[in-house]
Amino acid sequence: ELVLFRTVILQALLDATKPEYTNEPEEEVLARAQAKAWFFASIGVTAQDFADVCDMAGLEPQYVRSFAYKVIKTKEIQYVRKRINTVLND
Repeated sequence: ELVLFRTVILQALLDATKPEYTNEPEEEVLARAQAKAWFFASIGVTAQDFADVCDMAGLEPQYVRSFAYKVIKTKEIQYVRKRINTVLND
């Protein structure tokens, strides 16, 4: 179960960091925004879902939130995305 919920977190990081491109479908823009909101919501159902997933993944929500912020803001996002994909595909 830990692996499953950690995979949910990693997939959300991939969704939140997916590069933007010209004329991308609205669904992709929305998915990126929703992934970012999932990490950073502080109240409501989204915030509770995030806390529950972190708990089931055996991770501290504040740590995951801080890590997500660093990943989203990094200048080396392609490298980070590649590493995440490697973890998910092993």
